[in-house]
Amino acid sequence: MTPREIYTLFKNKDGSEAIAGIATLEAVVSLVKEDNPKTVLELGGGLGTISYAILKNSNATLDIYEHNEYCRNELKKNLKGVEDRYTIITDYVYLPPKREYDLIVVDGGKGSGKYQGTGYPQLIAAYLQSLSSIKTIFIEGQRKSQKYWILEALHSRYIYKPTKYLDPLGGNKIGVRIDCKPSGGGKLGRFLCEVNHILRRNSVY
Repeated sequence: MTPREIYTLFKNKDGSEAIAGIATLEAVVSLVKEDNPKTVLELGGGLGTISYAILKNSNATLDIYEHNEYCRNELKKNLKGVEDRYTIITDYVYLPPKREYDLIVVDGGKGSGKYQGTGYPQLIAAYLQSLSSIKTIFIEGQRKSQKYWILEALHSRYIYKPTKYLDPLGGNKIGVRIDCKPSGGGKLGRFLCEVNHILRRNSVY
């Protein structure tokens, strides 16, 4: 299915007010087709619009964080037929089930209840620090607090390169891609990471 077809499919579902737009889905589909990730971590599955786009356009397995019960039930309905390719993690108290991911998609909000405010973005940083390998991160939308904590988690271990995705219709940025390369460790590696962080961090926003 094309990004436009996926958007139309999900736009007609209950609770679809905040789903990813066509331009965002085009960016996600282009990314997975180009990079062919095998393992994907999605932080904030919602109704499954981006999840569906990833599963329909790649052979990846997908770990999805979603703590909202309504969204979890809708995810299961909307991803019917590919149950063997995804796992839903129901609470953010659990670390990601794998230690390495080819792609991490951040499309959740600031959280609610015990995840209200900065708690959710800080959890994202903790998850990234727990992983032994990260190749690419895609942050959907603006999400400034998430970007801040993601960069905090990355800058001591990775040399990263951000690429912004702009709305072709002139609206707000639809997302940013961050490609990550391990520093190799040691004092020189940490120094190179810090220099890279100073040069790159502002271009993520």
